[in-house]
Amino acid sequence: MKALARNFLYVLKFSLIKAYNLIAHIKAYHDISVDTDTGVEDHEKPRLKSHLAKYQLSRPIGPCSTVCFAPSKSVYFGFGGKVVPCCFNRTYVYGVYPQQSVGEIINNRSRKELQKSLSSNNFSNGCEHCRRQIMDGNFNGVEARLYDKLKGHKDFPTEMIFELDNNCNLECVMCTEVFSSTIHRINFGNAINPSPYNSDFILQLKPYLKHLKVAKFLGGEPFLIKMYYEIWQILIKENPHCVIELQTNGTVFNSQIEELLGKGRFQIGVSIDSLIPEKFEQIRKNASFNQVISNLERFIKLTSKRGEYVNVSVCPMQQNWEEIPDILRFCNKRNIFICFNTVYTQGFAIQEMNSDMLLKVLQHYKKAKIRINSYISWRNTRAFNDLISQIERWLFKKTEAEKELIPRWPFMREELLTPIKLKLGSDYEIYEKMLAFAVSGMPEEMLLNDKQKQMLADIKPEDLIYFLKNESPDSLKQRLINFLQKTSFDLD
Repeated sequence: MKALARNFLYVLKFSLIKAYNLIAHIKAYHDISVDTDTGVEDHEKPRLKSHLAKYQLSRPIGPCSTVCFAPSKSVYFGFGGKVVPCCFNRTYVYGVYPQQSVGEIINNRSRKELQKSLSSNNFSNGCEHCRRQIMDGNFNGVEARLYDKLKGHKDFPTEMIFELDNNCNLECVMCTEVFSSTIHRINFGNAINPSPYNSDFILQLKPYLKHLKVAKFLGGEPFLIKMYYEIWQILIKENPHCVIELQTNGTVFNSQIEELLGKGRFQIGVSIDSLIPEKFEQIRKNASFNQVISNLERFIKLTSKRGEYVNVSVCPMQQNWEEIPDILRFCNKRNIFICFNTVYTQGFAIQEMNSDMLLKVLQHYKKAKIRINSYISWRNTRAFNDLISQIERWLFKKTEAEKELIPRWPFMREELLTPIKLKLGSDYEIYEKMLAFAVSGMPEEMLLNDKQKQMLADIKPEDLIYFLKNESPDSLKQRLINFLQKTSFDLD
């Protein structure tokens, strides 16, 4: 009952804030400027502008003066001592520990500079993930919205995210050695380089911990990273109201964890990508499905006692796309929030599928019957609908790309030499015999697709001369064969 009352007040509070921001920040969704370096081509700027307006209206606190508050409210302590804005922007580096102190990094001017550029809807400084999510219509998948509800402080970040070590007991198939010490050990014979974060880091961090509203812990597997336990104890003792969020694979649970969850404001995210035990264990290699589900129930029981919650994090992939509606229903039934991650790993990413398969995924999701009978089920369904919007965008882009590959322009073999003659000018006679041999591997008549036709038009004279000077006739011939068969001049 206590948790229900708190959730009601929470929703009411942010509904009032959203109503105020709809009036106070009308320019954020009514008069959007995308004239700065947004990182997109000019022909895509109208779509970015229209989707920014929709995104602003979808935000939990309503429209805001900036598209993202991460630089001003949060810092992300990543692998190797790099401190960055968030998990998706690892290229814009505020500083590196221990070359710079925690205080020097937090007070670095680059945080303010990035905040200024984001206030102009400039995504070009490493913020491409959120720009893509916005343009694809997957507003719930926009990392930036996670910083909306954080209270700001002029002198201190109110959130810190920790990714201090990659110690992990699993070999998830879509993961890499960067995030799993087990995969790194298998691939390279040893664990990743020792973490630069040490006891001095804890001492430097301590003055900032008491100002935090939220502290997030990632890995690896957070429950296997020893330094996290030290930080949790400090937070529980000196800042008991701070929300402690962590993302776990759900395989680790013991009396120490049980005791911690009974003291702190822990909100636990558990990774579950399948409800079929065999498939789950194929994806989350080394994990036991039954153990993870059992631990999920323990996490729910312990966090709910303190009025906190558990969420399930799902990676929709080529290997499990059919199960996504079932996992959504499972979460709705258990009253658990669901989060859909965008997977980019080659061989697993849904956006790699051809248009026929993407259409099949889309139809499967649109036919899914999802019952909405609570606030959480409504939130979860909204996230699912955003996933559908994202796949619709992927389908459109894939269909357009495939159109370019439909052979429809008739060409004679000799016609291929015409643009080459024009580009070489008086140098053509020098390479005439070599070019005649190269095109001899092509059929007399052929059909080129849009992309191939454009590739011929885009060949630069200097590149052409370079290849003619440095390639053998046989390799040049193979490049032209690959161009016709694979729409690529690259050699195998």
